[in-house]
Amino acid sequence: LAAENFVEEARHLATQGPSRPTLAKGVRDHLRLSNARIMAVEVAREPVATSPVIKALYVSLCWLLDTVYEEKPIQRFWFLKVVARSPYFSYVSVIHLFESLGWWRAAELRKLHFAQEWNEMHHLLIMESLGGNLAWIDRFFAFHSVTVYYWALVVLYIIKPELSYNFSHLLEYHAVDTCSAFLQVNEDALKNLPAPKVAVQYYKTGDLYLFDSFQTRPSPEDPVVLRRPPCDNLYDTFQNICDDEWEHVKTMKSCEQWCRGGNSPTEMLSSLYDIEDMLDPSEVVIIKKRKAWSDFAQEINDTNAKS
Repeated sequence: LAAENFVEEARHLATQGPSRPTLAKGVRDHLRLSNARIMAVEVAREPVATSPVIKALYVSLCWLLDTVYEEKPIQRFWFLKVVARSPYFSYVSVIHLFESLGWWRAAELRKLHFAQEWNEMHHLLIMESLGGNLAWIDRFFAFHSVTVYYWALVVLYIIKPELSYNFSHLLEYHAVDTCSAFLQVNEDALKNLPAPKVAVQYYKTGDLYLFDSFQTRPSPEDPVVLRRPPCDNLYDTFQNICDDEWEHVKTMKSCEQWCRGGNSPTEMLSSLYDIEDMLDPSEVVIIKKRKAWSDFAQEINDTNAKS
């Protein structure tokens, strides 16, 4: 696979050059996003507390985005989505390792992070449908950057999960800021462009079980409201992505608080009994089977803790 990819990338570099314009004309000519606009949104909100190490990782990523993707919003979003998936890959990898070694079993937490990655993957597919990955130089930066961030987050998650969650908190908040700025600047143009087919499929007819699985409430006592957003044009698409990123911000904040002794992030999600009346009976059966497996996993954890 590596050899085939190398040959394909070399062919593209030879025939297209590193940064040949490749976006659709309507997207390329009418959509704008400046670093200054994103910074204005970011400084207007409450900052996220972080450590010097995580701040350095975050600032280096933002510097790369600002340097390479000034006024290139779709390419910026594609790059950001490639990197935004890496934390969830790293969390699932480490949790799977711990389970395989018999140290710790966390089925619900693993499911949560998988649902988050599944969501980010569809964001990535949306950006690819808009042409965000067609230039060789964008793929070069993204693929090399994500490799570094993946392994850095694996190490952080093994040593201190709170630090790794804090990085994702910063990254997801930056995604919210970027989407918010993009929507403000391009509202009229986005409303006149159609939603990509992959976006319509995901938000209207996709796997809604996984979509519901990463929605986070402020507290376990708050009522559940299932999100079923519209997806009629490109503005709806990016608004949905922005709202998804806000859900990730809340989840990462909850994970940080859990690491410091707060409620488990899975307690903040919609439980079966919260949403059973809202679901199709066949969906309820599937969720009950998954819950039975989760309960069994917890029993194993409790037994190991006592032995």
